[in-house]
Amino acid sequence: MFFKGMKRRFLALTAVISLLLGFLTTFIGPVLVEAGTVDYNGLVAKAIQFNQQAFSNGEKLSAYDAYVLTLAGEDLSAQDWVYNGESLQQSILDAVYATIGNPATAKTKDIAYELLAVKAWGDSDLAGKLAAILADKQGPNGFDNNVYSDMPVFDALGRAGEFSVVNVTYAREYLLNTQCTTAGDNYGAWGSTWGTDFYPDFMTTCQAIRALTYLPDAARDHQIQAAINNGLAYLRQWQQEDGSVYTTKPWLDDPAVDTAELIATLQRLDIDPASWKSARGMTPVDYMVQLAPNSDGSFGTTKNALDATEALYAYLILEGRTGSAAAPGLAITPATATVNINGQQQYKAVMNYLNGTSSDVTRDAAWSVEDGNIAEVVNGLATGRQTGQTVVRATYNGLAATAGLTVTASASSSGGGSGGCTVDIAVVGRNGELLYGPGAVTVSKDGRWGLTALGALEATGLPYEEAGGFVKSIAGLANSGMNGWMYKVNGNVPMVGASQEIVRDGDQVIWWYSTDLNSPGPTWDSLLKGSTPASPANTTPADLKEQNKKLPAALQAPEVALEALGKINRLLELKDDAAEIAPLGEVKRAVVVTGSDKAMNRDGIIALKKELLQNKIDLAQEVSASAGAIISDPKAEIALSIPAGALTKDVEITVKKGTGGNTAPTSLPAGYRQISAVYNFGPDGTTFAVPVTLNLKFALPPLVQPENLAFAWYDKTKASWVALPAVVDLSKGLILARIYHFSDYAVFVKEARKAFLDVTPASFGWAQDTIETLAGAGIVAGVDGSRFEPGRAVTRAEFASLLVKALGLKVKAGEKNPFKDVKGDAWYAVAVTAAAGNGLVKGYEDGTFRPDNVITREELAAMLVRAVNLPAGEEKLAFKDSDKVSTWARKSVAIAAASGLIKGFEDGTFRPGDAASRAECAVMVYRVLVAE
Repeated sequence: MFFKGMKRRFLALTAVISLLLGFLTTFIGPVLVEAGTVDYNGLVAKAIQFNQQAFSNGEKLSAYDAYVLTLAGEDLSAQDWVYNGESLQQSILDAVYATIGNPATAKTKDIAYELLAVKAWGDSDLAGKLAAILADKQGPNGFDNNVYSDMPVFDALGRAGEFSVVNVTYAREYLLNTQCTTAGDNYGAWGSTWGTDFYPDFMTTCQAIRALTYLPDAARDHQIQAAINNGLAYLRQWQQEDGSVYTTKPWLDDPAVDTAELIATLQRLDIDPASWKSARGMTPVDYMVQLAPNSDGSFGTTKNALDATEALYAYLILEGRTGSAAAPGLAITPATATVNINGQQQYKAVMNYLNGTSSDVTRDAAWSVEDGNIAEVVNGLATGRQTGQTVVRATYNGLAATAGLTVTASASSSGGGSGGCTVDIAVVGRNGELLYGPGAVTVSKDGRWGLTALGALEATGLPYEEAGGFVKSIAGLANSGMNGWMYKVNGNVPMVGASQEIVRDGDQVIWWYSTDLNSPGPTWDSLLKGSTPASPANTTPADLKEQNKKLPAALQAPEVALEALGKINRLLELKDDAAEIAPLGEVKRAVVVTGSDKAMNRDGIIALKKELLQNKIDLAQEVSASAGAIISDPKAEIALSIPAGALTKDVEITVKKGTGGNTAPTSLPAGYRQISAVYNFGPDGTTFAVPVTLNLKFALPPLVQPENLAFAWYDKTKASWVALPAVVDLSKGLILARIYHFSDYAVFVKEARKAFLDVTPASFGWAQDTIETLAGAGIVAGVDGSRFEPGRAVTRAEFASLLVKALGLKVKAGEKNPFKDVKGDAWYAVAVTAAAGNGLVKGYEDGTFRPDNVITREELAAMLVRAVNLPAGEEKLAFKDSDKVSTWARKSVAIAAASGLIKGFEDGTFRPGDAASRAECAVMVYRVLVAE
């Protein structure tokens, strides 16, 4: 009793001290934490106390909470951990026995965390049974085909030393294939895809990186190491000024949880978290020590048990009271390293035993390298000899372990010779930050790109993506619209791709992310001095600006669209003097899209379409060659801006809009269809000394991806349509182009379709056309590259996300998530908030949304009716099982059936309570999109 009282008083005193420290930090601000000065015991005690109080108040703690508390030295069978007559340990064991008795009813992630708990309690028998259950659940697509539960399972099996039950072939492919490899802000992350949108998740990325390290020969597997490095690069971009590392978009994560997960990941990789410094010099350690603890005894921003558990685990790591939970056997740390030529890296060989202990066997192990030309190793100390990648190996008592080693050229290395050349290189990011150099690299003539500017980029070791020798992204920073990567050699911008530009000894190569094609970019001198010139503000040619001001407001293009039009040929990678692209059937890309973030919503597009259908155009206007003119119709559907001097003589200009179906005068290439009227400009054959600017209103049809549009003129001599460079602005529904002669003009689209192996005429044939059309339009996606799983049930969160994506809905200003069971960091949180704010979903009376519940057919009908905003009608139901339709849903089902949004089955039933399948959801969303 005396010791329990002392413990409580100690915890209380710790809480008071922490509160005072938090109060002072508010006014003083975070400062760098000095090694050896942190009271980790106090922080550990505070986290334990928070969870103990939560448990005493009746809050259910998870098996993972129990696992971490056990690592902290807590006896969860003791009286301090008893609630309603049962200890926390016993409640977890009850769950374990229930899992073993009926594995099908247990969630996979819960099983994994139960495995961690019983392993921490030393019960190898129960641990073995749980591991076997998980092994039975694994398939090519993980355990649940869900990264949010699969990654924690792989990670937990590794921590528990049970990774041997994993099918490593399946695991490797699944882990690598679920990483985002699309250039952009999400490059390197793990998360989920719904429709065409990828939703990255910080915690899942951390878990996936750790999981990769448990795969056999991970250190020598270059693909795995690249995935780990790309994952770390994604995480690193989220470091905040206070040292914390957490995502702020597409939703705001809890900094304590994300930062703790990062610390666990860095520890697994043998990377000191204090080495990750923000612009202010703050580290994740600084944040966890100074800012994660709150004055009320909680942690982070959510202030719940998960925060406390994550913080506790981080403190145990930082204090050194828990290792990386390495599997029994021999291991080498670090798992991977990079050195310069003649640089050195000390590897350590550690023997991990089943009882959780370990010993350093570095000097007792036999060391070797796979390629002695690249490096040599003595007692674990590796020395780089020439550029390349190799594997370091240690053997001890019949066991072997490997680690990766990359050797890069240093500024002092001689390089050159017949096998390559040494060039100076720098890579500069969007905001002028140096991603590499300035420094020297050795470019190998036998490398992938040979002695070229792209070969020099390859030699830096930075991750990049290219297509046909043209760079699309570097270090996860991708080309976007008018912005992108450029390069120059010795101060000059070459006129060929980087894969064709030869480099020689002593050349200076600069890669920089350009936000202005008129900017010459940074100079070598400015880089050596540590400064890069700021990109000047984007400019628009004066003639375009002046012309634009004179147009009717509805036809005035936004600044970004004008800017794109001024640089259209460069953006489409055309010659500067190219007036057209190619016949439609030969075109790969004909437009630059702007205004996507402010795109017109569905109602706006429908209204515009009706307006355009009703509008007739038949204009004739005399234009003076010396003055030019603006020609526009009264309804502001079209405008021609003819500058002074464009005509050689005064001419009466005519503009006519085709009627009677507006059909193009010739057949179109396969896959193309016309989506606008045909506009005739006369006199036919009129040419211009300088181009005329055309602004045209258009309504983007449903299921059309704007990047597949083409604006074309009709070549009567060849009976074909020829695409012109054009800008598509989605915010105002405009197409902008500069034309050099008069003819017939129209807008076309190349329709894409995507087929799936499990959607065929014999299997879900009734939905095949719709699914392939929606997939081609990017509204839905398969579960992998070839399957759609049309019969799989859809959750409420998934359907809400699909509908929001299909309708292009956004979260309204000031709108907050109304549901208490939709967490802010859930992948579907933004979509559900948008759905609620736009009246698509209402939730339950208890304030929940129940996102993981499968959506029923009657719930589906209600959402569809709200989405289309159909008028109320008679509550008349003709289905044989109409009596089974819930009272609240009867009106919606009746309206949806009357409007054709839903249909019954062949036996005349509706089956309102049945789960809706992916195929059914796809068909019904299609009906919504084409309904007007």
